[in-house]
Amino acid sequence: MDLQKYSRYVKLMKRILPVGILLTLALALGWPYVLSLSKDGYAPLDASRSEIRENHMVHPEYMSTDTQGQPYQIKADWAKQRTDTLADLTAPQGLMTVMEGDSFDLKAKSGVYDATGKLLGLEGGVILTSTDGYHVQTEKAQISLDTKIIEGNVHVEGEGPAGSIRGQNGFKVENRPGGKVLTLKGPSRVVINTAALKKSKESHEH
Repeated sequence: MDLQKYSRYVKLMKRILPVGILLTLALALGWPYVLSLSKDGYAPLDASRSEIRENHMVHPEYMSTDTQGQPYQIKADWAKQRTDTLADLTAPQGLMTVMEGDSFDLKAKSGVYDATGKLLGLEGGVILTSTDGYHVQTEKAQISLDTKIIEGNVHVEGEGPAGSIRGQNGFKVENRPGGKVLTLKGPSRVVINTAALKKSKESHEH
């Protein structure tokens, strides 16, 4: 090899060797990742997961008023939007003003909120608590946030100042001119607390 050829060879090696070193380092660092993409360990971003492909909200809050201007508020741990106005709720809870400052606290394991129809469906461990001391438990309830009608078609039980109730096929709570009216469906049981009723009557008379 003459001096001119050797000089060209040295220049070529100076260019190739750094590139080769970089490729070797890249392969060494990247090989574990390549192995992780084998058939058994392949873990790409799964677009089918609901958390990714669907619109989820953390701690959503919905507020509006009914036709009488009475406010209501609904919160949840999670919400998954089905449409612009329909959402599935996880651990919903809310506050619904019924009339003259009287209100209901609402709580359940899951629910569906329809913003257009102002409807709230609750399911699983449904608990309704009113400001006048009534506590009602059931597994399913449908609430019209506009008309303030609360209705369910499964077993319900509850208690309050006037006594306790139990309805095998559900219940319905609605507002009438004289106040709230509770209707029990199917075979029912009502236990009246006469002492509490007498005391309430006397306090109203005074």
